[in-house]
Amino acid sequence: MGLLDNFRKKKDSAEQAGLDQLENAAIDPIMEEFLEKPPYEAANDQLTPSGLYPHEIVILDHAGSLFTDQEDFPAFWRTQLGILSLLQILSSLIDRGFLTETSIDATLLDATVQTLKDALKKSGLPVGGKKAELVERLRTSLSEATLYDLFPRRTFSPTWDGIRALDEAMYIPYVQKHPVDGLTIWDIHRQVVTSPEKSYRDLIWEHLERRSATLLQAKDFKAYRNVRYRMYQFYMEENKLKRAFPFLAECMFYDLSGAESLEDPLHRFVSEKYFFPYDKSLVKLSAGNIKAMGKLQADLGLSEEMLKALLMQFFSQLKVPAHLFTVEECAVIILLELRADTPRLRLVYEMAEKRFGEQH
Repeated sequence: MGLLDNFRKKKDSAEQAGLDQLENAAIDPIMEEFLEKPPYEAANDQLTPSGLYPHEIVILDHAGSLFTDQEDFPAFWRTQLGILSLLQILSSLIDRGFLTETSIDATLLDATVQTLKDALKKSGLPVGGKKAELVERLRTSLSEATLYDLFPRRTFSPTWDGIRALDEAMYIPYVQKHPVDGLTIWDIHRQVVTSPEKSYRDLIWEHLERRSATLLQAKDFKAYRNVRYRMYQFYMEENKLKRAFPFLAECMFYDLSGAESLEDPLHRFVSEKYFFPYDKSLVKLSAGNIKAMGKLQADLGLSEEMLKALLMQFFSQLKVPAHLFTVEECAVIILLELRADTPRLRLVYEMAEKRFGEQH
């Protein structure tokens, strides 16, 4: 069809321009090695059951938000997925029957009311009525060829083969949309292939456990905390509230610790003036985490007394080289944040500041 031919003609010039730009740009030394052998030039054992590479599965998953005249794409697709030419991949997916351009009917339904009115006005047709009426007027009054000319910008849809390919490799879009520290779409695909007896979620969980253990041993508390938060999110996705609770609590414990600053004398010298008082402190709980803990408390049916007891029991088992607050103070701070009791929070921070001053 005419549009697809047009689309492919654009490919060569756009691809060359993109490669010229890439060649002239200052490339990070780490990326130089990466670009010498992009991931998609891997061996055939990295193909999914449908014969697609992981990066092609990602493009297939995003097909509904990509346009037939689109030549640019997010920069991280190049750095994280090794994609150098979006047009080339789209054209290849169409040729192999995994992707198709959306029909003119679907394009009209997706168009905004203003776009439809503009097309009607340009065609000398009435512009009044609801969206369904505007679509029907265009569809019945104009030929399909004219409609294609009026609406040249369309998206893509997976074919039945494309839908099957996505179903077979659902773990790839998941990792791309829900980033996991240290795990790429290529890594998860390799693990699924080599451990077919395990579900992809089990493999992701095992990776998170290994990653958190490595970071804790390295005393990279910030990165460790972020991985543990991802583990909290992972259990929340499965609505496993009791399992999610300890991970959110642990994150809050580390957020209050100041451990990253306290471990490094120079960092502590620079940062300690921001520990106290409460109103100016950078060592506080985020509004999002407070809200998340409040929801868990409500969903699990925990009274304040039960929540405090659980927090203290859990916090007493955690090991941190240094902490601004005692175990009980951490639990109390969480309860006071849930109550939005700022006056008492100030008092807790004042007590901790006095103790910190005496110790340092």
